[in-house]
Amino acid sequence: MLLKPNPSSTTLYSSPQEIESHVVRFIMAEKNIERDIFNIQIDEMPEDILELNPCQSLPTLFDRGIVLYDLSVIMEYLDERFPFPPLLPVDPIEKSEKRLMIFRFTRSAGCWFELVNTIETGSKKAAEEARKILKSNLIELVPLFAYKPFFKSEDMTIVDACLAALLWRMKKLDINLGAPGKAVTDYGKRLFVRDSFKESLTDCEKEYN
Repeated sequence: MLLKPNPSSTTLYSSPQEIESHVVRFIMAEKNIERDIFNIQIDEMPEDILELNPCQSLPTLFDRGIVLYDLSVIMEYLDERFPFPPLLPVDPIEKSEKRLMIFRFTRSAGCWFELVNTIETGSKKAAEEARKILKSNLIELVPLFAYKPFFKSEDMTIVDACLAALLWRMKKLDINLGAPGKAVTDYGKRLFVRDSFKESLTDCEKEYN
């Protein structure tokens, strides 16, 4: 397989099973970006691309000669580089609110993505504790999931891309929200039926749900 980036399109080096790569694939599909996606392991990435990513992590995005490797940076870059459909509001206050949500869910200490990682890779005790915390956090925010068609929004945003990738993994993570979490489950289903979400799934991710 030729893994070198195509100068005429945007290239994503993506993990076939990790949540952050799934988020980026969903965003790229939602925006219908002309793209090359290589679902690989980190040691399969071209050396010259890897050298430009000091974190040596996936996902890694190559576009216009630059290499991006932080999830938030990649998401915002894609939204600005490919502005339709917009996945962040124009209003600076609303945009800042969405950025804080992204930080809370994906980057803060004890964030949801970190809990997912603990469930998948931690000890049995740590995984069980993380599972309880994540389930409690999701149910705690049920009113926000039920408030509008998307998460605190009438239109899809990058927040929804992050949440969709997480909620798709609920069965794999052995988390059942039950009746108290019905609004969360219904919200997830609204995202899962989107053609862009279906397109974003790798073969192994299709087996998660």
